[in-house]
Amino acid sequence: MNESLPPPGDSESEPEVFPLGPRYHPIHKFTRSIYDFLASSRLAMLLLVTILLCCISGVTLWRGVEAGRMVFGTLWFNALLVLLVVNIACCFFGRIWGRRITVVSLGMILFHLCFVSILLGVVYNSLFYFRGNIRLTEGESLPSGDPLSYDSFEQGRLFKFARLRGETTLVKMHSDYKVGSVDMRSAYEVAVGEGDNRTKGMVYITHKLSHNGFDYFNDREGYSLLLVLSDQLGRTLYGGHIPLQSIRQKDGNFKYSTGYRDGDIVRQDIILFPVPPEKPLMAVQLGYVLSKVKERAGEAEFELFPLDGGGKPLFDKLLAKGKAPIGGQFTAGDYHLSAAEVRYWVGMTVRYEPGKPVVLASLWIGLGGMVLTTVGRMLRGRRR
Repeated sequence: MNESLPPPGDSESEPEVFPLGPRYHPIHKFTRSIYDFLASSRLAMLLLVTILLCCISGVTLWRGVEAGRMVFGTLWFNALLVLLVVNIACCFFGRIWGRRITVVSLGMILFHLCFVSILLGVVYNSLFYFRGNIRLTEGESLPSGDPLSYDSFEQGRLFKFARLRGETTLVKMHSDYKVGSVDMRSAYEVAVGEGDNRTKGMVYITHKLSHNGFDYFNDREGYSLLLVLSDQLGRTLYGGHIPLQSIRQKDGNFKYSTGYRDGDIVRQDIILFPVPPEKPLMAVQLGYVLSKVKERAGEAEFELFPLDGGGKPLFDKLLAKGKAPIGGQFTAGDYHLSAAEVRYWVGMTVRYEPGKPVVLASLWIGLGGMVLTTVGRMLRGRRR
């Protein structure tokens, strides 16, 4: 029998221990150390505690848009979430790699894939989302991609207004709108986009309009008066739609005026007219009393105040106060004011949440994984 030759090298070296471990190149050792770090349970605990503390501070120290700007919308917070996703993926999939796939293990894989994709969807959404409020009067069009078209908005750090192409138009308000036999009270015909890429549809309390991933929801509505300024000769100097707020009174009725309710206090707003950037000539407090007989009829209420040299209202010097029917004239010194017509305005919430479909699809995948795991364990139990 021939004796096996010793391995090359020192004959005094210790014998090999089986099974043999891989002999890593230094670069492989470096990548292995990175993987061990990413798959560390200590890293997972550190990330979870850090993210939890950030979330607590985000909802207690700041609110609303400020919380997103300081915490939830920042690159460093989203980087923590991505690192947590990588950590979870390395922890789980590193342990099942190379193992035989069964119904139970397949369900667990789908469940963990769901968890990873949910976090990625949340990160993607927080970086690219958009939420804004746009207010339009019937017949009015505003450029969708102009930040000045929105009363307020918040956006992800990587969102670009160039995604909002074309215009948003409130074509018409439809009262007593019905879907089948259901009365939706009021609905708004809205058009969004430009050219061939234009979507037109109805927006009401239970229905939204979707265009290129952006959703338009009915938020609030009210009346808008077309206020026309003319001189003593009857020549029109200026005209503009003035949106009025619906303010519920203590008796349950509504007051429509340039104002708002702050708790139990109704605050009246004074507007400069003509509206800047035109040169204002006076300050106007405008109200509207509905007609109980005819739609879009009634009376307009006026309170007019002069302006000082700096263009600020002089509230202690009332120019004129009174009422005029819709379409009639109200005289104020050298000028005439007329509420020429009544239109509706609508405030819509515009939302773009690109990560939402990923999150919803992931939830279904996770549910499927849980079902597979449960069925696999039931079958395994029967075999035993």
